[in-house]
Amino acid sequence: MANSLSDRSSGGHQAPKNKKYQMKREALEQVIDKHISNIEKHSKKLPGTFDKEDIHDLRVNYKKVRAFLRLLQLEKDAGDLHISDKLKSLYHHCGTVRDWQLFLEELHDVGIVDQLPDCMHRWHRQVFTYKEQTVHAIETTHFKKLLHGIIKELPRQLQEDTVKQFMHQKIAAIHILLLAAENEKDLHSIRKQIKDIIYCIRIFKSDWGIPFPFRGWKSEKELNEMASSLGDFNDQCLAISLLQPSYICKCDYKEQHILRNLQINWLHQKEARQRQLLYEVQELHVEHAF
Repeated sequence: MANSLSDRSSGGHQAPKNKKYQMKREALEQVIDKHISNIEKHSKKLPGTFDKEDIHDLRVNYKKVRAFLRLLQLEKDAGDLHISDKLKSLYHHCGTVRDWQLFLEELHDVGIVDQLPDCMHRWHRQVFTYKEQTVHAIETTHFKKLLHGIIKELPRQLQEDTVKQFMHQKIAAIHILLLAAENEKDLHSIRKQIKDIIYCIRIFKSDWGIPFPFRGWKSEKELNEMASSLGDFNDQCLAISLLQPSYICKCDYKEQHILRNLQINWLHQKEARQRQLLYEVQELHVEHAF
């Protein structure tokens, strides 16, 4: 039984158990339009302020579009569904600014900023350059054009069997990663698979007002908490990467010494957290339960 967005979204009712989901093209277009529009809205608010929440919301909407396209690519009549290089560039520029904002905040939190006048001056100048690059990326991104480019490649519908196939692929990928997970790269890869699942669940619930048709985990809360923990760990790894010699070598010797000690301390914390997360992901209950 085919259901359009208007048929299914009012009231958030569950689908009859013996009838299959089939979201029509109009419903698919509305999801893409909504989240591309949100990216554009937040990008226009960035110049001048670069508010952390705007950067975060822009990147979340981008990730929702990316996860949704990965799902739709599995439909037989889907065209060349991809995100344009311009939008990718904007996303990555925003990510660079975000990484540095979080890093500098962390330095404030550990209380060593006053001991790093030379480095802080250099880093603030560097962040200003990253912000200029981001503004340029915003100005050269034609949102209507890239929206049209995605919509014209959409399949006629999204079928329940396609969602099922998507879930099988994601859960299989997680299980394969868990077989030999041993470092931060593996944890990051597992997080990406989990986040694709979570973003698609949220699209079903928030955009269409209907429950996600499959459940391959014991607890959705557990799934969200794991993704959040892995995200915090990823931020921790990024902060450590910004203490590499290429970023601090131009600072004076005294400041380099302070930062190297901080790096050693953070590395110890990271190693302990990595061991804990490698244990916790093995306990994550995801399975082919559909």
